[in-house]
Amino acid sequence: MERKFATVDEAVSGGDCVIAASDDAMLNLIKGAVEAGISATFYVSRGIAEAVMSWYWTPERIKELGVEVVSPDELSKIEKELGFTDVIHFANRTPCENCGHVYGAFEFVDQGIRAHGREAVASVLAMKTAVLIRVNPSEVSICPNCGQRITRGALKLGERIVGGTEVPHHYGGTSAYAGCCTGGQARSQP
Repeated sequence: MERKFATVDEAVSGGDCVIAASDDAMLNLIKGAVEAGISATFYVSRGIAEAVMSWYWTPERIKELGVEVVSPDELSKIEKELGFTDVIHFANRTPCENCGHVYGAFEFVDQGIRAHGREAVASVLAMKTAVLIRVNPSEVSICPNCGQRITRGALKLGERIVGGTEVPHHYGGTSAYAGCCTGGQARSQP
């Protein structure tokens, strides 16, 4: 028990927050953050992650957001070039308005490694009981080919993209990384 509280103390001293709550309370916190547009990261039990994924990733939302199962070829590329397996099961694929390169699962994992480091990505994937859920992530998808933000409706001025709406990247589905939930109303109650 002393080790558990030392871990809590260490997390809080680093600027994090630790919440202990019932499953229903956690589901309501996550749902509230999704619907309010609040950016947060939750480390939850598998049961809570499965409940969130079932009410968030409805067939209607999957279709609406263009999310698809990551192809075996892309999974193989992630494994061969980035060195990770079972890192992502579903994602949307968005063409860059500037150069046409498609931003998908490979690009997302690669950007995650560059932003957070290989060790951080490996640590998340190594979790045995906790599952990470990102709610309204603040990261912007960046095309690795031309370095521009992934947008829709932007204006191309020379080699630059100006304006437009950033296109969120939707992803997840592994046992340690449930993925993201971005905005919108939950389609059914948790």
